[in-house]
Amino acid sequence: MKPTPKSSAISTSHRRVTRALAWSLTALAVGCGANDSESPPKASVSQALTPLPATCADVHAAHPNAPDGNYGLYVGNDPDAYWTAYCHDMAGTPREYLTLPFQMEDTNVSRYLAGRASPGTSVITRYTRVRLHPDTFQVDTGDQTFATSTGELTHSPDTVRAMPFGVAMSCDGEQAQANINLVGTSFEVDSSQFGVGGFDASGTAVSSDGGQAVTLSGGGFCGWTGPLGSYNPYNQTGSLLQLKYRPPVRLPATCKDLQTDYSLTHDGEYTLCVGRDPNQCWTAWCHGMDGTAPREYLTLQHTEEGANFSQYLTGSPSPGTTVRTRYSRVRVLPATLQVDTGDQTFATSTGQLTHSPHTVTAMTYGAAMSCNGIQTQANVDLRGTRFSVQPSRFGVGGYRAGGSVTPSASNQVFNLSGGGSCGWVGPQGSYNPYNQFGTLLQLTLNPPQP
Repeated sequence: MKPTPKSSAISTSHRRVTRALAWSLTALAVGCGANDSESPPKASVSQALTPLPATCADVHAAHPNAPDGNYGLYVGNDPDAYWTAYCHDMAGTPREYLTLPFQMEDTNVSRYLAGRASPGTSVITRYTRVRLHPDTFQVDTGDQTFATSTGELTHSPDTVRAMPFGVAMSCDGEQAQANINLVGTSFEVDSSQFGVGGFDASGTAVSSDGGQAVTLSGGGFCGWTGPLGSYNPYNQTGSLLQLKYRPPVRLPATCKDLQTDYSLTHDGEYTLCVGRDPNQCWTAWCHGMDGTAPREYLTLQHTEEGANFSQYLTGSPSPGTTVRTRYSRVRVLPATLQVDTGDQTFATSTGQLTHSPHTVTAMTYGAAMSCNGIQTQANVDLRGTRFSVQPSRFGVGGYRAGGSVTPSASNQVFNLSGGGSCGWVGPQGSYNPYNQFGTLLQLTLNPPQP
């Protein structure tokens, strides 16, 4: 069967400035080569890579213990042309993947509609990253390392359980839908890279978002719309999809930057870079992205019992029940990397007591307090993030106060014990650290660890 390509053009007059880097990652982020200006980033001496890395293998050669994660790669070793790749299998055969930040129900999804000649349930495959060859910028659409699939059908004699990237297919004459969305990356794709194939096939490929998104519709008896060269594109039978590189405008330092520069409006995890330096990147949860003042939070990976809690032990002269506050995220000021310990947006509390004249219903982050002379406990646990805290950032305060600060895990875990009459252990500058009476706790951004 000879495919009959179809495509539709789109005006480039309203190209968005939605460019790399706005990730929906939980991985630790590190890159190469940016400065603090609006101009394209330059090579960073701290990376010590000569020439500039063009592949994940180059990164591995210079840093054999480099872990899987995000790295800045340079197009043709040009310091003015970089993109952020997720380097996978760095301990084995390093491969480059492009993270797809824009994750919604109908984005970056391929479909094969079940029906008639293809009995079963419709197969839907969703992609969070795609394999990108750094020398050609071609996507291996059959690579499903970072994809998940649902459904199963029969395309005789084969059982279909997954679909390649960028394919809409059916065998019942209905039109299946698929989508590619590269918003938030340094790449675009032309709708002319897609065609219609199969028997009695029809379909369309419609560009949007300045060439960074394509909506696909395809089907037949059996037919599909997919990358040129596709044939029976199901399971891992993919083809190569050509992308086009587009230089990034600037790295995001704040969640507001993601709104302004990348047109992102959904709460989620994104990579932010302190001072727009990709060697100083961290994964932030952006909250309130649909409003005018989004805020940055650090997701705490350890939320089990005994981790990331603060406590005020009840007892004369603080009658009531012990107040315990557990944190799942903490507010981080992106310019200074300080925790606002009084922000309890992502915290839950139990207990209530009286600290005259106040009613206490919550505790600030990293504080252990009592007024009955008995020491109580608190914990800070930053494992799984790039952050640590210097032990000197904690101290004892209050009347007849005592306590201890016990660091571990390379200053990522602190067991705090404090109390007095009334007294506490908490971040330096704390005073009566209950309810929202917090202070600022300085974090240290560490290099990524293997």
